[in-house]
Amino acid sequence: MSMKTVLILILIILFAVLLIQNSGLAALKFYFWSVYAPQFVLVFLVFCLGFLAGFLIAKSGKPKDKRVLSQASASSPAKPQS
Repeated sequence: MSMKTVLILILIILFAVLLIQNSGLAALKFYFWSVYAPQFVLVFLVFCLGFLAGFLIAKSGKPKDKRVLSQASASSPAKPQS
């Protein structure tokens, strides 16, 4: 297995332990709205929201970079032929 795969498996195991150990009831309050749920559900939801935010930010930068690279190569002067 590659180092990246091992690291991902270790992180998944640590995250699973974190979820199992936080089974108590917790309140999520947002202004006038309150939700009571087990802590592991709230931790999992926050993890998913963070992952989704990071994924969307990473994806939003890629098309811009490709356009910049294609514009730079299109505007570069032609190489003189020998």
